[in-house]
This record gives sequence, structure tokens and C-alpha cells, in this order.
Amino acid sequence: MNAEAMATRLSVLGRALPMRVLVVNDNPDELTLFAQRLEGAGFETARAAAGREALELLDRQWFPVLITSWRMPSMDGLALTHELRSRGVSDTYVIVLTKGELGEDYERGYLCGVDDYLLKNLPEAELYSRVHVAFSTLALRRSLQEAHSALESSNQVDPVSGAVNAEESLSKLHAELRRAQRYGRQLTVLTVGVDAAAQTAAAQPDFLRRVVQIMCSVVRAHVDWVGRIETVSGIPAFMVVLPEAGPADGPTIKTRLNTALAGLTGDDPAVSGFEFGLAALDRGGGEGSVVEAMDMLGVADQCRACPGRSGPAQLSAVQRSVATHLAIACRHGYVVDDDCAFKATPPGTASNDR
Repeated sequence: MNAEAMATRLSVLGRALPMRVLVVNDNPDELTLFAQRLEGAGFETARAAAGREALELLDRQWFPVLITSWRMPSMDGLALTHELRSRGVSDTYVIVLTKGELGEDYERGYLCGVDDYLLKNLPEAELYSRVHVAFSTLALRRSLQEAHSALESSNQVDPVSGAVNAEESLSKLHAELRRAQRYGRQLTVLTVGVDAAAQTAAAQPDFLRRVVQIMCSVVRAHVDWVGRIETVSGIPAFMVVLPEAGPADGPTIKTRLNTALAGLTGDDPAVSGFEFGLAALDRGGGEGSVVEAMDMLGVADQCRACPGRSGPAQLSAVQRSVATHLAIACRHGYVVDDDCAFKATPPGTASNDR
């Protein structure tokens, strides 16, 4: 991420957070007085008379700032903070009110997750200033977290094509496989390679990025995804991962992708420019056997190399798919009279229904 992008993310400081403050105090008079002081300065407040009541409020609504009394029966301010942090709540800024007594253990409070301490009798001008600092600090933390997440995401993207990079793709495919097998779901992977006829086009700087953009526009947003594959030959190849799609869906999806990509390789309809392979985890999740990501890509690539007609290549693809408990379009046997439905290119545009 460049400096300009970082600066843009850090501008979240100027974005208004909800000015909500949860005030916790077991003394009803002090609770009312303190809440009214904050309300007079324009803050929206909620009140809780005990730590458990505060936790219930926090379960229902997010409060950017929590101001709690230290000394309370049953659950004091430090115990409340510790419980809040143990629940994974890190985006609430916690201020503990103190009388400034010598025996108070500030270090233990910081270990519990307390962000700041305020004296109960603090002048109003300083009180308002410190609460505004709390909101600014929280906004800065959130902006840094967003920037860090963006940096992590950018490291997972192939800089040439814009697809998920090869290493992250394998990791994601592994997770998709385990999830599908755990719940008996279908999962299909299409491998897409640039064929020899399109190598000249593939050498153009923006070609692969356009390929990925087109494929992403065809498949389902936020469900399907496109990743880069490392190949020994160095010829560009991708995986299109399709959760909840089975082997019978493959020909339709492949045709849709091929139709969308056709415009990238010239006007000659005989030159598709792309080769497709398929491997699928059918319902039942591989019959109780663990399917590995590399095996799935291997089966799909063998399908990609198959001409789609009965012969040694198709027989080898079927044998490998059976050995790895994966389905391919011709998994019930190889084609005798007709071309493989997956390898054929039906006339017209395929339906968008899956």
C-alpha cells in the first residue's frame, strides 16, 4: 500500500464515531450526576448500576467508550474490564474512575485491559478533553487495524493478474475442501490455462489482469473466487473455485467463462485461447476419504490436458479421478460416440442459472 492510500485510511480519524458512552456506578446519585455532565457536553449516555448489567448492555449495543467506577460490590471496574477483554471486545475504550488513593493498583488495571484512569472530581473541561481523547485514540486504533488488514490482503494478491496468489490459493482451497467434506457439500474447481494460440496475447501487460476481471464478473461474487496456479512450464493458469457446485454444473460454467473470455483472443472463433479442466467433490465429501488440494488440482489439470474423446488420455483421467475420490465430467466411464460434454462448446450462450 502506498503512502497516499495509508493516509486515506488514517483519515478515519475525521470520521465521526457514535458518541456513545456507557457509565457504570453502583452509587445512583454519582451515576446520575456523571451521566448528566457528559450529556451536557453532547455525549449520548447509557447507565448501568453494576458490572453484570453493563455486560448485558454491551451484548446488545456497541459503546465506543466505557467509564466505570473502580470500587463496586460483586464486580468492580477491573473485574468488569477483564471480563470484557476475555470476551474478545477490544474496540471499547475503558476508563476507570478513581479517587486517587495510594493503595490503588494501577498496574493490575492496565493488565486487565484498562486504557485510562480519571479522578472522580476532575474539572469538567479536563473531563471533556480526556473523553474526546478516548474517541480519537479509538479511531486511530481502528484505522491502523484497517490499514494492517489491507496490507495483509495485498500480500495475498498476485501483483501481475490480481488473482489470489498461488500460495494463498492452495491454503484457501485446502480450507474449502475441509469445510465441504465436513458438511457433505459439493465443491468444484475449474482450472483455466492460456493455450499456445494465446501466448502472444498473454505476454501483454494487462492481459492476465483482464482475464481475472472477466472471470470474477462471471462467477458469484463473495462466494466463488479465482486464484493463480504455479505451473512448471510457466504458462499462465488459474483455478476458479466454486463452492456448492457439482460436476454436472461444470460444462455450463465453463461455457459461460469461455464465452466471456472469447473477446480477448481475437475474432477467430476457432481459437478459444483457453483450456479448461474440472475436478469436483461430489455430495458425500469423497466417501469419507480425505481429499487434498494438490490432488484436486492434479485431476483438474489432467482433465484440462484430455482431448475429451475416448482414448488413453481420457482413461488415465478417469483412473486418477477414481483413485483420488474426485469426480470429473466423464467419471462414470469415458465417451464412446460423442465428445465429452465438458470439452464440447455448445452453440449459443449458456443460461445464467446454476
